[in-house]
Amino acid sequence: MQIVTAPGHNPSRDWLNFVATSRARNKIKHFIHAEEKERSLDLGRKLFEKEARRFGLNLKALTDGDAFTTLLSESGYGRSEELYAAIGYGKLSARSVLARLVPQDQLKEAPESGIASVVRRVLGTTEDKIKVRGFDDLMVFRARCCNPIRGEKIVGYITRGKGVSVHSATCPNVVNLLYDPERRIEVEWDKGADGSPYTVRLSIQVEDRRGILADVSSKIAGINTNIRNVEARTDDDQMGRIDMTVEINDLKHLQKVIKSLRSVAGVVDVERASR
Repeated sequence: MQIVTAPGHNPSRDWLNFVATSRARNKIKHFIHAEEKERSLDLGRKLFEKEARRFGLNLKALTDGDAFTTLLSESGYGRSEELYAAIGYGKLSARSVLARLVPQDQLKEAPESGIASVVRRVLGTTEDKIKVRGFDDLMVFRARCCNPIRGEKIVGYITRGKGVSVHSATCPNVVNLLYDPERRIEVEWDKGADGSPYTVRLSIQVEDRRGILADVSSKIAGINTNIRNVEARTDDDQMGRIDMTVEINDLKHLQKVIKSLRSVAGVVDVERASR
């Protein structure tokens, strides 16, 4: 059997919901597994390289030495690629691997170069953050559970074979993710990224009165905010609910929208809804 896809498209896990034969399912699973392994290998290698640079270590010297060969053997990895894939999958942390290769007293962060220090002062950046796009745009994605937007505090989590999932620091799921600190990675919004808007769903509880939807929509338009979708409904206790999807530039823009909506007569409450 041959899996045929359109240019630029590959099989996904969703295909497993409607394929008819077990052979087709196995083919798709094999493709997905191979793709996840390749992504994890690339991510793991970059995480390890970044950690080595942070401590001013020579990567080639580390991987060509006897200690690295011993580490592979004792860990049950036949090749360095398998070790990198394990880091990318989140089974190992790059720091724990370095700790087994280099004595603890030698693991000291390398001092920042003079040029880098000047750049940081001019641009106002801090030294303990990285871009949210990480090492590869394809390897970092915003988590759907909380849909973080620019300006929010965020945390990164290395997922199995998919890359770094970026969550809002207040996301309920983050509490569970913290149980596995080895899979966390520091992330920051990329200051050089474009200003493309984010779509955010708002749930608005309102009094059931004539013209409330028009008033809400007019208030949104009045602060130069685009509405992507609106759904409204009422219940038997003279209350209504408006679900609205709007385009937001950043956290301050969202806060301004919510504050404006709460000023509309008849609006009882406004919440940011999960996706």
